[in-house]
Amino acid sequence: MSNRASARSQSSAPRVEVEEPGRRAVRRPPSRHGPIAQLLMSLSPLSLILVVYAVADWVSAPLSGGSGTNRLGAVLHVDGPARADTWVFGAVPTVWLQARLVDGSAHWWDAVAALVYATHFVAIPLLTAFVWFRLRHRFVAWLVAVLTMSVVGIAGYVAYPAAPPWLASDQGRIGDVERISTIGWDVLHLGLLGDLTRTGQTGSNPVAAMPSLHAGAALLVALFLWPSVSRAVRAALAAYVLAMGVVLVYTGEHYVVDVVAGWLVAAVAITAAARAGAVVASRRVAREAPPPA
Repeated sequence: MSNRASARSQSSAPRVEVEEPGRRAVRRPPSRHGPIAQLLMSLSPLSLILVVYAVADWVSAPLSGGSGTNRLGAVLHVDGPARADTWVFGAVPTVWLQARLVDGSAHWWDAVAALVYATHFVAIPLLTAFVWFRLRHRFVAWLVAVLTMSVVGIAGYVAYPAAPPWLASDQGRIGDVERISTIGWDVLHLGLLGDLTRTGQTGSNPVAAMPSLHAGAALLVALFLWPSVSRAVRAALAAYVLAMGVVLVYTGEHYVVDVVAGWLVAAVAITAAARAGAVVASRRVAREAPPPA
């Protein structure tokens, strides 16, 4: 009797219909887990990124200690990125911008820069949760995109360790550049957030500049959401990508060439995600196809 009662209760359990773009409604049983547990489940694959970062930091540690090479024998590139920017623009854009906009005080545009810069630390986790709850049929593709971008980008840090503009300036290789990605928090009277960001920067890999994953992540978010949003949102996403690029250059965090390299990595990641999404879709269609007569 208990088995029959259990079977009846399972068969009568409410099922959720999810409408997926371009496909008929899919009936799914409600999750056995609550929203918080589901959120943690959605974010758990991102822990792999932390592992890859830790390995890269270990490989690059000798460069921070003054050694000429990292643990794989790659040398620190200080002049190459600056030369690339100078070849394209006739000057290093970071030096040019700071000579005109930095005067020792924080301004409203520094507040905007701090806010845009900080979005990098929340954009990927927030979109991961959004895709899990609202675009579940694209979740595998999103994970492939994020992990591909992270692994390829971090591999770039290891193979081509490069000094960002602020570090090249400290070494006297380019004109005056300050690292000012956090001073805008003072304008917003949120100095504690600035202190926390600076603490994180102090403990991070200072030669993880090429490619810029700040720029890459912004473009990755825009490209992934592009098919699912309105024209107005697309315009906002495009503006966000450009704003992040300008902020990274202005604040001394990256050269333009770093930003472009980050965009290329994001494009590679989206291509990999599209292939993964096609494989998942084909398997789903095969699974849902009626059995042959």
